[in-house]
Amino acid sequence: MKNISMIACVSRDLGLGNKGELLWRIPKDMQFFRQTTLGHPVVMGGATYRSIGKALPERQNIVLSRSEIDDPNVKCLHSLNQLEDYLEKLADEVFIIGGASLYETFLPRANRLVLTEVDGVRPADVFFPKFNSADFRARTLESGEAEDVKYSIVEYIRKAPHES
Repeated sequence: MKNISMIACVSRDLGLGNKGELLWRIPKDMQFFRQTTLGHPVVMGGATYRSIGKALPERQNIVLSRSEIDDPNVKCLHSLNQLEDYLEKLADEVFIIGGASLYETFLPRANRLVLTEVDGVRPADVFFPKFNSADFRARTLESGEAEDVKYSIVEYIRKAPHES
């Protein structure tokens, strides 16, 4: 599977959310998320879709969910095999946008991670999977401060197998 990217906002301990809510609502991060994913397919789990509450505009919304989703703007798939088969047919870069189990499943195949890394911790019940940063080339795209905490938007590009 090619062109798999992941995008998330994580705390220092890789926390993503708590009780269906994001841990951080950083305006620059939200703006960056929108600009980066616009025009690309986005893949999310049912809980992530429900937490957003609607399909994201100007993107193909693909939801992996056991239950049906009654939204004409959503391609709902019911198994990981269906999702993988569907993604194989897409030529465009695809963004995994949550939740934790989709990040975990697709991390080994992701070519690119775009993480807003917040230098703080809040109580979380879902986490981004741990990954070996040595497997990636990292570059900071933007840094700032919001909600009295510093953050950096970091792009990780997976190294080719021959790179060390």
